[in-house]
Amino acid sequence: MSFQASYAEFASPRPGDTATSSRHLAPDCAGLDFFALDRGLRDLLGVYLPAQAHQHLLPHFQRMGQLSGGRLNALAAVADKYAPVLHARTRWGEDHDWIEYHPAYQEMEHIAFADFQFHAMGHRAGVLGCDAPLPPAAKYAFQYLFVQSEFGQMCPISVTDTSIHLIRKFGSPALQQKLLPRMLSPDLGSLWKGTQFMTEKAGGSDVGAIETIAREEGGQWRLYGEKWFCSHADADVVLLLARPEARLAAPVALRCSRVPRRLDDGSRNAYRIVRLK
Repeated sequence: MSFQASYAEFASPRPGDTATSSRHLAPDCAGLDFFALDRGLRDLLGVYLPAQAHQHLLPHFQRMGQLSGGRLNALAAVADKYAPVLHARTRWGEDHDWIEYHPAYQEMEHIAFADFQFHAMGHRAGVLGCDAPLPPAAKYAFQYLFVQSEFGQMCPISVTDTSIHLIRKFGSPALQQKLLPRMLSPDLGSLWKGTQFMTEKAGGSDVGAIETIAREEGGQWRLYGEKWFCSHADADVVLLLARPEARLAAPVALRCSRVPRRLDDGSRNAYRIVRLK
């Protein structure tokens, strides 16, 4: 598709135009290069990025801008028509919930996690040929270009990125060694994506009011409760807030636990995805 009027023509009023005129519609963005069009972004990258990094990343910004108005735009339009589907059982009748995604969504995942590696670019070297992690200005510039066509995919990207940050900052050396190689992988077949389950009916933005209980049983922590509005519900690594049972009276005494989707023996962990919103 291509838009029927130039931006200049769209912005210029015509005799007889009214506030409800059918001409007051945004033109189609298909085929546009979002990086080439955005002079402000290009100028700011020259200010906030080191010269060597800016020169190295420029072709990648150009490619992302072309993808956003091209292939990514087309994939997003298709994926929007075919929402993910939650299945309660496997094809063999086993009680094992899983989410089915349209191939268009899966191709967008490949662009984000395998090609550009948004989830890893701020944490390790090797992404886009860089010998060090990308600076925040570069990472968020890539994301800014990406979301102009596909915003929904940015949630799994961001919660994986932030889960990696939390594990690097607060996780034990053993936990980091176990999780980070898989969470930083560009291989979708071995990648472990992350997320955070915080919100509950009793405590939306006020996480101090959450009711999920963390109970220590036999040297392990078990969690009891219901989370509400869980972004990226089928992530492999969940960081989840709960209230230790011994501190139920304390308003902000919370514990952050790492909840794997699959246990070490490969079996499904004992929590259930109720529905997709």
